[in-house]
Amino acid sequence: MKLYLTLFLFLSSLSFAQDNFLEFGDVNFGRNFKDKSKWNFRLGGEVFNYIGKLPEYDGQHFATDGEENQSVNGYSLSVGRDFYLGGGVSTSIYINGYHSNTLDKVVGKAARDINLEVSEVRNSYKMNAYEASIAFNYLFDYSVVDIQPFVELGLGAGSMLNEILYQRRGLPGEINGSELYDVKVEETFDFSRISLGVNFISYKGLMSYLRVSTMPIVVGSRQINGQTNVKNSATIINLDTKESSIEEARSLTMISLGVGSYF
Repeated sequence: MKLYLTLFLFLSSLSFAQDNFLEFGDVNFGRNFKDKSKWNFRLGGEVFNYIGKLPEYDGQHFATDGEENQSVNGYSLSVGRDFYLGGGVSTSIYINGYHSNTLDKVVGKAARDINLEVSEVRNSYKMNAYEASIAFNYLFDYSVVDIQPFVELGLGAGSMLNEILYQRRGLPGEINGSELYDVKVEETFDFSRISLGVNFISYKGLMSYLRVSTMPIVVGSRQINGQTNVKNSATIINLDTKESSIEEARSLTMISLGVGSYF
């Protein structure tokens, strides 16, 4: 919520500066603006699912079968050019950047009625991606806010780092009661994106948008660094591996909500 309030205030001040400098406050600006090519700047928030690969593990308070479906929150920045074709139809070309950083923490207790922490799991996802996209738009012209549905296609590349740290501390009297799962998995991938969305555009050029996307991705490389051990064992297992040219296909679903400005 704080992010969107900050973005709204920032874009409001940007619009005010445009009004003063370019005299966009004229009542004719809105109608003339719709029939011209223009630049577009967008800031957004994304929620998407990412299916990550992990070494298998079966511990007392943490286990994985080797596949982790995680909900990740992120942000995006886009700069593009809108080309007006006539009759309410336009096409837009964008350069987009994505960043996410999600951290989850779970604490395990000895028993429901015993307030003694014996384990902790930290799971973080960090993603960076870059993309070029093209959108095809149709504008429904209304007096206050215009509605512009669009279809958008994109191609890009990125990387995802998944870090999991699980520790179990042995209870008093236990021999080899501790457990450890300390793993970092970094993947690089190429992706395409197909989106359906709608822009809501004010007569001064401020806008907001809602977009739903499906993103087929192909993982090209994966590097795993880490080590594990389980209860009742003093053996530390090293998990370091590196794979390249693996061509592993997956699919993501992304929901985006953001604000922007035409100028």
